[in-house]
Amino acid sequence: MSDTLIPPPPERPQLVEAAAQGRLGGPSYTYRGAMIDCQKDGQSFGSAGTITPLVDLWVDEGRLPRYMRAGPKAAAKR
Repeated sequence: MSDTLIPPPPERPQLVEAAAQGRLGGPSYTYRGAMIDCQKDGQSFGSAGTITPLVDLWVDEGRLPRYMRAGPKAAAKR
């Protein structure tokens, strides 16, 4: 058995409240350099819990999930 010490994992980034009422009426947060503005109800896509994994993926791997990649716009039906 080796006596080599394993370093502790780095601290996880923290979600920090920047304002109790931000631009969208709900709280605003900062997370890993990103500003996250939430709506009052907190149930939309803009809730902090849905955004932080996307920020992590972008910062750590420089990508977004496949379903979020930009594609050609569909022609408008008339």
